[in-house]
Amino acid sequence: MRFRSDQRGAVSIVTALGLTTLLGAAAFGLDLSRLYGTQRRVQGAADLAALSAASDLSTADAAARRALADNGFGDGTRIGVQAGAYLRSAAVANGSRFTPGATAPNAVRVSLTAPVPLTFGRYLGLPTHYDVSAVGTAANTRFAAFSVGSGVAALDAGLANAVLGALLGTSLSLDLMDYEALLSTRIDVFRFLDALALDLGLQAVSYNDIVTAGVTPAQVMRALAASTVPVAAGTALGRLGQALPRGANRLPLHDLVDLGDAAVLSPERGSQGPAIRLFDLVTGTAALANGERPVAIDLAATVPGLLATRLTLAIGERRQASGWVSPGSAKATLRTGQVRLLIEAQVKAPLNLGTLSLPVYVEAGIAQASLRAVSCSGAAGGRQIDLDVQPGLATLAIGGLQAAGIHARSPPANLADPADLLRLPLLSLTVRARAQTTVGSNYARRISFSGDDIARHRERVVSSTGLLGSATGSLLETLTIDIDGSGGLLLPTLRPLLVTTLSAAAPALDAILDGALRTLGLQVGTATVAAEDIHCEQAVLVQ
Repeated sequence: MRFRSDQRGAVSIVTALGLTTLLGAAAFGLDLSRLYGTQRRVQGAADLAALSAASDLSTADAAARRALADNGFGDGTRIGVQAGAYLRSAAVANGSRFTPGATAPNAVRVSLTAPVPLTFGRYLGLPTHYDVSAVGTAANTRFAAFSVGSGVAALDAGLANAVLGALLGTSLSLDLMDYEALLSTRIDVFRFLDALALDLGLQAVSYNDIVTAGVTPAQVMRALAASTVPVAAGTALGRLGQALPRGANRLPLHDLVDLGDAAVLSPERGSQGPAIRLFDLVTGTAALANGERPVAIDLAATVPGLLATRLTLAIGERRQASGWVSPGSAKATLRTGQVRLLIEAQVKAPLNLGTLSLPVYVEAGIAQASLRAVSCSGAAGGRQIDLDVQPGLATLAIGGLQAAGIHARSPPANLADPADLLRLPLLSLTVRARAQTTVGSNYARRISFSGDDIARHRERVVSSTGLLGSATGSLLETLTIDIDGSGGLLLPTLRPLLVTTLSAAAPALDAILDGALRTLGLQVGTATVAAEDIHCEQAVLVQ
C-alpha cells in the first residue's frame, strides 16, 4: 500500500510527457512556418510570372515559365498559363473579370502548385508533404486610336461649301486655303473637350459627363478654335462660326466624339487624347446639325460640261471616330456613314435634239475597320497596330428615281424602272435608259501599321473589287437604251451618239460624286484607314 501512495518520480513522467508535446508542437510549428514561407514565395513567383507574361502576350507561356524557373520553380511544380481578356469594370465582380481564351487577350493568369516536404510532421502522423498553390493575374493597358474615311487630301472648295452649307442651313464662302488648313490640322480630343466644358460652364467629373451634353454648332466651332490650333485653321473656324445661324438646335455630342474606353478619365489632367483631323469634326458637326433630313443643292451651271446640276443627299448612319479603345472592346469597330445621293444632270443632246436629263443614283454603304491587335514590345519601333478593314458596298444606278424619294431610312430604292433621258412629243420620240452596278467587297483585309506609320499618321487605302477607274464610266458600261415611238428609226444613228455624249459627261459627274462623298468622309469602292495613336503602359497585377 505504501508503494501505491508513493508519488516520487511523478514529476519526471509529467515533465517527459510535456517536453514531448512541446517538442512536437515546436516541430509542427517549424513545418507550418515553412508552409507559410513557401506560400509567400509561390504567390510572389506566380505574380512575377504573370507580369512577365502580360508584358509580351506573344510569348506569354515561355515568359511565364522562364520567370518561374529563375525563381526556383521548375521541375516538380505544376504550372498553368492562360491568356485571356480582363475587363476593368466596377460593374463586374472581381472574380468574373478575367475570361480565359478570349480572341483579343490583354491579360495572363498563372497558376503554380509546389510540394512542401514536412520534416517533423511525418512523426506526428501527418503526410510527408503538402501542396501549396497560388494564382497571379496581370493585365496590360494597351489602347489605340484610329480612323476610317475617304482619305481626302484636297477638296473642291465650291462643292464643299455647297454641301456643308446645306447641312448647316447656311451659306459658306470658305476658300481653298481654309479647307487645306482644316484638312492638315489635327487636334487632341481631350483639349477640345476641356475647352468645350469651359464654354459650357460644366464641372465635369469625367469626360463622359462632357460628351453626354448637348451643344450647338457654334459652341463646337469656338471650342475647336480654342484647342491650340494653327492660325490658318483658327481663321477658317472663325469664318465658319460667323456663318452659322443663330438659335441652332443642340447636338448630341456623343455622336460626334466617341472616347471609347477612355471616357471615364477626368478632364483637365493633361492626359493625352487621340488626335483627330479638324475637318472630320467639322463635317461631323454639319451632318449632326442636319439630322436625317434630305438636303437639295442646286449647282446650276457651275460644273463644266453640264448644263445644270442638282444634288439631293440624305445621310443615314454618320461617320464615327475612334477614341482610346482596346482590342476586343465593344467600341473597337468604326464605320463610315451611309449616304444616298442623287445627281440630276442636264447634258446637251446630240443632233440638236434638246437636253438630256440624266439621273445618277448612288447608295454608298458602310465601310468598317476593327482594331484587332496592339503591340507594345520594345521602343517605338516595335509598336504595331493591326486593323481589319472592309470597304463598303456601293450601288450606282441610272433609273427612274425622284428626288422626293431620297430618304435616309427608306427601303432600298427601286432601280428597275428606266429613266426618261429625252422626251420629244412633236417627234413622238422617247429615250429611256437604265444602268446599274455594284462595287465593294464583303471580305475584310488585315492592315498593319508600324511605329513609324503611327507617328507620321500614314494612311493606307483598301480598295474593293469591281471598280476600275471612273465610277460613272463603269456604270455606263452597263447602260441599256430604249427608243420608243416613230423616232425609233433613228436608233442606229442615235444610240452611239447618246453613248458618246454620256461618256463625255462622265468625268464631270465623277467630280461631283467624288467631291460630295469625300466631303462627307466617303469614297466609292475604297476605305482609307489611319492609325492615329497608340498608348502603352506596363503590365500590372489585377487579381
